[in-house]
Amino acid sequence: MKKFLTILALAVSAQLAAFSPINADEDARLTVIELFTSQGCSSCPPADAILKTMRDRPGLLTLSWPVDYWDRLGWEDTFADPYNSMRQTAYNKRFGRGGVFTPQMVIDGRVQSVGSMADEVRQAVEEARTIKRPHVTPVITVDGDKVSFTLPTSADMKMVAVRYAWYMADASVQIGDGENMGRTLHYTNVVLKSEVIEDWDGKEKSYTLNAAKARKAGADHVAILLQDMYGHGPMVGAGSMPLNGIAEAN
Repeated sequence: MKKFLTILALAVSAQLAAFSPINADEDARLTVIELFTSQGCSSCPPADAILKTMRDRPGLLTLSWPVDYWDRLGWEDTFADPYNSMRQTAYNKRFGRGGVFTPQMVIDGRVQSVGSMADEVRQAVEEARTIKRPHVTPVITVDGDKVSFTLPTSADMKMVAVRYAWYMADASVQIGDGENMGRTLHYTNVVLKSEVIEDWDGKEKSYTLNAAKARKAGADHVAILLQDMYGHGPMVGAGSMPLNGIAEAN
């Protein structure tokens, strides 16, 4: 199985290598890629592998949101949260889709694709990048358990949901039942806790978060997501930072 996953990762990397380069004026804009996945879904490991290959690419912020609706089929996902399923449902309603599925990727809250299809994912990311939109980059700092971030003045923003997401960069899980029984699966950028702080009106504002509980739960990064109009609207800004305070290249 390990050999199979290694071959899969190499194949996926080759397909995704065809991503268009990011222009210099796009350097500050992060494209947010959200994967809705489940440990109980046998179609999801290829999508998890695709997300891993994209994690360190410049200009991308990847997040994995484990859903709970597979739990009834024999294995309870160790990271699943009912909110994640609600978030996916809300996206699909806005996209005009009648239901949900895994694995699904949502790019910038604007475009969706089957998460296990590398070519489709690549095309969806490129489509999202071509969309002209305002973008705000939060300025994030970490001092021990104190996480601070500032949103600069932006005349284009009128009602923007400000969300934080604590996430774990890497996790391996041995699956004991269900469709993936007997496999050890690897996950990247797993969201452990996420909430909307408030709606922002575009005026400069600073926020402070306490990372103590998140660290204890296993989080080692924080992401700030800005979504137009509501918590699952189109992305208009994003940023991330390791909880050790050492910025990573995006």
